[in-house]
Amino acid sequence: MTNCEICGSRFGSRSCVICSKIVCSSCINRQGTRCTRCSSRKVEKVSFFKRNLPYIALIVAMWFFVSGLYPFPYFMAIGTPVDMGIMQPVLIATTVMTIPFIFMLFAWKKRSERMRSE
Repeated sequence: MTNCEICGSRFGSRSCVICSKIVCSSCINRQGTRCTRCSSRKVEKVSFFKRNLPYIALIVAMWFFVSGLYPFPYFMAIGTPVDMGIMQPVLIATTVMTIPFIFMLFAWKKRSERMRSE
């Protein structure tokens, strides 16, 4: 058992979803999600997009890396004709590289929610 970070009791067993402080059962709201300080301040929960912004930026950076190695998307953007047979492996590789990261984003979200509720 850890100490409550609000009242100091020895029974800190829950975690606030806003500030991630360890709190006891008397310092958390009725729903069991927010501590009394965050409930009184009306602090809104951080959005999924803001929390995962570094990972989304990584996916975008990977796309630019693939586009830099294979400049076909840039050729298409400026109007140069490109054979789609050449473009297909690039799109497949980018999709295959992106799918695990999308699953990781959702797994990390569920894991963070579970860790906060424990």
